[in-house]
Amino acid sequence: MDRGRRHARSHPALPEGRLTIPAFPSSASTARPVDAEDLQLPKPPGFIRSWLARHPWLLDGFIAGGYAVPMASVSFIAFVASLFGSQPFGADLLRSSPAYWLLVFYVTCAVTVALLFRRHVPVITASIIAGSLLVSTMSSLQLDGVPMMFALYALAVYRSSRSAWLFTAIGAGAGCLSLVIANPADLAGIIGYTVLFSLLLVISTLVGITFGNRRRYIVALLDRAEQLARERDQRAQLAAAAERARIAREMHDIVAHSLTVIVALSDGAEASIDRSPESAREAVRQTGITARRALTDMRRSLGVLTESTDDGTPTTSPERAVAAPLTPQPGVADLAEMIESYRVAGLPVRYTTAGEPPADPVLQLTVFRVVQEALTNALRYALQPGKVDVVIGYRPDGVDVEIVDDGVDPARGARSTGSGRGLIGMRERVALHGGAVTAGPAGSRGWRVRAHLGAGESSATDPRPEETTP
Repeated sequence: MDRGRRHARSHPALPEGRLTIPAFPSSASTARPVDAEDLQLPKPPGFIRSWLARHPWLLDGFIAGGYAVPMASVSFIAFVASLFGSQPFGADLLRSSPAYWLLVFYVTCAVTVALLFRRHVPVITASIIAGSLLVSTMSSLQLDGVPMMFALYALAVYRSSRSAWLFTAIGAGAGCLSLVIANPADLAGIIGYTVLFSLLLVISTLVGITFGNRRRYIVALLDRAEQLARERDQRAQLAAAAERARIAREMHDIVAHSLTVIVALSDGAEASIDRSPESAREAVRQTGITARRALTDMRRSLGVLTESTDDGTPTTSPERAVAAPLTPQPGVADLAEMIESYRVAGLPVRYTTAGEPPADPVLQLTVFRVVQEALTNALRYALQPGKVDVVIGYRPDGVDVEIVDDGVDPARGARSTGSGRGLIGMRERVALHGGAVTAGPAGSRGWRVRAHLGAGESSATDPRPEETTP
């Protein structure tokens, strides 16, 4: 708390941070996330499968070429033969014409291109291949159904099972219709080929669904692992930020208190060095004591600082841990000594306690810091104070702390201005114990700081206060 900002009754609340987790990628995305190497996950089994997964265009080119070479060769040879009057299908004038085989050649090229892009546009690939069944069906070659099988596999893996089953029915119907158009009289051949062709399409769809579900499951696992690793790093960063904020509060309390007392003692020694050398000598001695105590407190706080690795993960330094002195943090038992240092610096403090102090060392440290911060600001900003009352009531349901001074309003001539961080740090400390802090003018003159630590209200049967010697 800084008295230079006494009239700031409230501080805007900081926006609450929220960790956002991105949605899972689609099944058509890469199986391994971008940062999968940082997760140290095991590599998938199978050298050939892993190599083909890293080179998908090579596999798709091999499949497209395996279909294009025989189909393009047959269509080209039949086209040339039909130009010279040959009839590959006998009395079937339509299938023996050059225009038909030229159409088959163009359809072969379209199917080949569709197979190359089956991973990226599986629906378009399946539509093109299903339409080609009406043109290029040749029962003797048994090559027209192979592209449809690859298209259904791509649909199941890279799109969805529903679309794969839909095009399974469309492909079986297109194959059956092409047989009816080619030879409507061969009922047995139509039924037999349709059943065989449909069975092959169903098998391809089932295989694709199996591999597609496995792929999506692995992608979900990898994404979840990546999210957990990201959340782990974020938690480490938040913990490091919280630790830095805690140490900053400690350093602020130590430095602000010690320097304020040292400055006051130095000014008093300078003012009395001629008229009262003994008082000046005592002020200088108290300055040294305060400085040495502040140095000890800073060493204790800096000794437990954490270092960070290159990736930002906080790690405790063994050298620092060993060098840090194992001394306890100040508590309510040290209040009398701390208040005495303010009295020596010229602040007229009256210290009053009531009840039994709590055994919790963290709660005692909070009470100590609240009193220290309030007295520091009274010493820095209160002009011509006649008295400063420190009243602490220890109750079963909490602790009440009140510090009141009767100094002149600093708005009419404060010697320095503050940043307001002291009040923020005090509120943060007290909020950890479910309490609250209020600070404001005490009537027409003076300043009052009240802090309640704990969740309960003040008891009506409090012990009678016992005032210490001012």
